[in-house]
Amino acid sequence: MKAAIMTTALAAMVAGCGTTQAPTQRTASSAGPDTCNAAAYQNLIGQDAVVDLSLPEPKRTYRLGDPVTTDFNPARLNIKLDDTDTIVAIDCG
Repeated sequence: MKAAIMTTALAAMVAGCGTTQAPTQRTASSAGPDTCNAAAYQNLIGQDAVVDLSLPEPKRTYRLGDPVTTDFNPARLNIKLDDTDTIVAIDCG
C-alpha cells in the first residue's frame, strides 16, 4: 500500500515537470484580416534588418526568442529577426 502511494505521488510530481508547447505564432494570413498591411512587406523577408527603418509606425522589431510584451495591437507590424539580423517574418500584432 505504501509503495502504491509513493508511486502515485512520484507520478504526480513528474507530470508537473512536463514541458508545454509554445503558443502558435500569429501571421497576417492566419490571424484573419491583414490589419497592419503586413502582406505588402513580405518581400522584405530574407533581407537585412536595416530595411525595417523604412517601415511605418507602429512597429516592433525583435529577434526570435527575445521577450516581448503580450499586448496585441492589430495596427502594429511585428518584424521578426533571426540571430544574424535577417528578417524572417512580418506580421500584425
